[in-house]
Parts: sequence; structure tokens; C-alpha cells
Amino acid sequence: MTASFVAAVSHGISAPRVRALGCLAALSLAPAASALAESVVPRFAPEGSDAAVLPGLAREVSAQQQQSSEESRLEAAPARRPYGAADTFELDIAAGPAFEFDGATLAVLDVGVHWFVADGLSFGAFAEAVYFDGETNDAGGGGVGLLARWHFLRGEDYSRFVEGGCAFVLFSDDIPDGGTEHDFTPRAAIGATYELSEGVRLVGKAGWFHISNAQTGPTNPGLDSVSVMVGLSFTLGQ
Repeated sequence: MTASFVAAVSHGISAPRVRALGCLAALSLAPAASALAESVVPRFAPEGSDAAVLPGLAREVSAQQQQSSEESRLEAAPARRPYGAADTFELDIAAGPAFEFDGATLAVLDVGVHWFVADGLSFGAFAEAVYFDGETNDAGGGGVGLLARWHFLRGEDYSRFVEGGCAFVLFSDDIPDGGTEHDFTPRAAIGATYELSEGVRLVGKAGWFHISNAQTGPTNPGLDSVSVMVGLSFTLGQ
């Protein structure tokens, strides 16, 4: 067709006929141009192409971002300090009987706060209530004291400790018989703790419990007993 158009021009064919021949040439080339355009310019998101997996990729990226955010949050959260770590505090509540070798029985209640000055080593102050049931008299009393405790063995959820301390107690009567109303109560014990939940521990201990006026009265009969106490400890500010 192009050759005919050129030949027509060369033989002096009129302008209208030339234009008509040009239109016919353009129409004959249109299908070839369309096929060429389709082969060069790909369709958007054709079926079966990589674009079909874009929603899945987006979900995977979102999941990875969420996982990264959760890991960052956990890393930023302060780690839980082990029980008995230095500069931690605990509230301790314990009660139990004490059995005197000559037949008297005591009931003891202690409530104290302990400060761990080093890992596993604490010093504390406590309030104490004591009830004395003797053969000839009964008396109740209350006072305050100091206590040192060393957790010589500490596991993930338990500890073993030894302790020693003393309280000053005022009784409602002379304790023991022939003594005074004011007494000192030195003690020593061995015990254990067991974690019940985060920050809460069961405490049990057994040891020696003494009552005397430490030679501050006319006489000092004194009293020795074996005590058994059970209670709870609560970690403060962890």
C-alpha cells in the first residue's frame, strides 16, 4: 500500500485521491501498531503475575512489624530483680508457739520490715507481741526489736536462711516468776522461704527463744524455749 501511495504521487494523482490513499495506509498499519504497544507496555497486574501476591506480602510485613514492636517492648521493660537482691525491701509477718523446757508456753507474733544491704543479707526492725502461759501466772506483752538474716542459699523460687536478733518487751506481770515486767527476748533460728507468687513468699523457721531481764532487776531467772514460726513475706517496691 505504501508503494502504491508513492507511485500515485509520482504520476501526479490529485490531492484528494492522495489523502484517501494515506488514510487507507494508516488503517492498514493500526493493527500492527496496537500489537507492538501491547508487547512493549505490560498490562497492570495481569493474572498470574507477581502483583497478585502483594496482599500476602503486606500481611507478612505487618506481622513482622508487630513482632518487632513486641520484642522492643519486652526489651524496654525492666527485668525482675531476684529475691534478696541488694537495696530491696520486704515486709515480714510471722507467728507461732514457743515451748519452754519447764512447761510454760508462749505465743509470739512478729511484724517487721527488712532491708537487704547486700545480696542475701538483710537487717530489719520489727514489732513483737508475746503471750506467756506459765504454771503460776499468765501475762501479755509487746515491744520492738532488731533482726539480722542471711539467706545463705538462694534458688529460683526458694531460699534457706539463718537469723539472729533481740527485742525489748514490756509485760503485764513479772515474767518469768521472780523476774521483772521488762524483758529482753534474744533469739536465733534457721528457716526457709518458698515463693507462692511474684513478690509473695511462705516463710517457716524454728529456733531458740529466750526471755530474761539481762541482769537489770534484783533477780534474773530467765526462760529458754524452742520456737516454731510460720508466716508470709512481701517484697516491697519491686
